[in-house]
Amino acid sequence: MDPVAREEFQLAGYVTGADTLFPNVKQLQAGECLIARQTEAGPVVETHRYYRFLHQEPAETNEPDLRAELDRVTMRVMQRLIDYANGRQIVIPLSGGYDSRLIATMLKRLGYDNVLTFTYGVLGNKESNYSKRVADALGLRWHFVEYSESLWREAWQTSERWEYQKWASGWNSIAHVQDWLAVQKLKQGGVVEADAIFAPGHSGDFVAGSHIPSDAFERTAFDLEDIDQAILRKHYSLAPMALFSISSAQWRARIRERTERTQCTEPWEFADGFEKWDWQERQAKFICNSVRVYEFYGYDWWMPLWDLEFMWFWTSVPLALRREREWYIAYVSGVYGNNSTRSVENLGNASEQLSLRHMLANLLPVSAKSAVNVLLVALGMKHQRTAQGWEGWLPPGEFARYLNQGISINGILAMEFEKQAMVALQ
Repeated sequence: MDPVAREEFQLAGYVTGADTLFPNVKQLQAGECLIARQTEAGPVVETHRYYRFLHQEPAETNEPDLRAELDRVTMRVMQRLIDYANGRQIVIPLSGGYDSRLIATMLKRLGYDNVLTFTYGVLGNKESNYSKRVADALGLRWHFVEYSESLWREAWQTSERWEYQKWASGWNSIAHVQDWLAVQKLKQGGVVEADAIFAPGHSGDFVAGSHIPSDAFERTAFDLEDIDQAILRKHYSLAPMALFSISSAQWRARIRERTERTQCTEPWEFADGFEKWDWQERQAKFICNSVRVYEFYGYDWWMPLWDLEFMWFWTSVPLALRREREWYIAYVSGVYGNNSTRSVENLGNASEQLSLRHMLANLLPVSAKSAVNVLLVALGMKHQRTAQGWEGWLPPGEFARYLNQGISINGILAMEFEKQAMVALQ
């Protein structure tokens, strides 16, 4: 394995740029195609970037007109999903968040009947409770896959789990395992129709602005180093930097190359540079790559909120309307309220809990923020692994050993995958 890629995989959960874990194996990036031409001197291979998620701050905005356009765009986006499904079952992984809720609501609004929603976790977990309430309010069929530590322990020891992880990783990203067990159980139980289409909510929250650092709204002047630092702080965080040999300066240089920006002075340029990297690396390689779990079990998929028109729309929405995606949340809340029997405000979800965490951190003096944030993150990881039974991935005590070193859940997955891959390759 490439030593730099190996550490990056453990720190971020994926390998950036065209690199993979292996030095002589390269990958096509988001919005990129490969062109091979036969010449007299032999074959010539080159890559071409035909799309990047880039923004341009508009000179002026009429907010009511923009909101109406968002609704029209969303309607057309969802109609394309319906046309593609053509009566087949559409399966929505319905969480407590806004993205999957928007998809479910729009299918209800457009009168598509063959819809199944599902969620998973330890019995009684909050996200699943929110999911059921949304499905009930929309009159949609809902299915729950119960997780437990013992169920995970049994499944983790199977060759099927390792075959899925290897195949879905592409040797550049952590395979999405959170849904893996649920999709397996849905297939085994015949809950999902054979020709079903899974329609996850990736990555509506991102394009609406959820990942934009708060600095973009609190400062007026920026430079390229600010982008590098923000990405390093946010995305190279699955484990403490002190556990690795590569320095922060080296990572910042690698990040700068991937952002491809040559200037950054305005807040919107800072946000754009951060998001372009996030879109190309985390969203494409880690979040959207989760659809491999549907393919592994022979199902089709469609990502409505990754639709080109939906993404084009958000590239011209002013920065002020994308702060903590509040404008988007207001839109989803309105659509949901008009098509359900329960208002979104009465539900709550994990996103609101995260906002509360950020508000609390902002009220604290700078000297106290770091320690409190570490504590809150640790508590969040404890809640996640308890709610999902993920401690069954490892022998008793191993999960806690990792967490005590400051390694996150995805960091654990990255390190365990890399260790098993090294053994398998010997």
